[in-house]
Amino acid sequence: MGTLKIISETGMLHSACKVTIGGASKWYGFQPKKPRTPISGGKVDNSDRSSYINHYADFTVSDGMLRYAVEKAVAEYSSKNYVLGVVDCVSFTADVARNCGMAVPLVNLTPYGFLKTLMFHNAYTASS
Repeated sequence: MGTLKIISETGMLHSACKVTIGGASKWYGFQPKKPRTPISGGKVDNSDRSSYINHYADFTVSDGMLRYAVEKAVAEYSSKNYVLGVVDCVSFTADVARNCGMAVPLVNLTPYGFLKTLMFHNAYTASS
């Protein structure tokens, strides 16, 4: 079984996820190509967000489902534009969670609001 860690970050509001399968971990997020630009081209980001974690929740997901979920989201978001509040970091992590079969709200929330809602509707193994 794999682990999907969904985070909200300190400082600049941001959501990302860490996927762990078979002991190997990789970060995934979505952000504007031009930093601090609310509307621009978007890019899937794989930078380590560990030092920025404010709150998180870990969800146990089968390895196959987790691979599918991330691959589908990355393929979809690789060609998307970043539009704050519409197609952004929260919608990316929401789509990863949704692709894992989790209950996910249809509205785009703040990173922390999304995390709290996700934790309310889904079983998680760890949080802060």
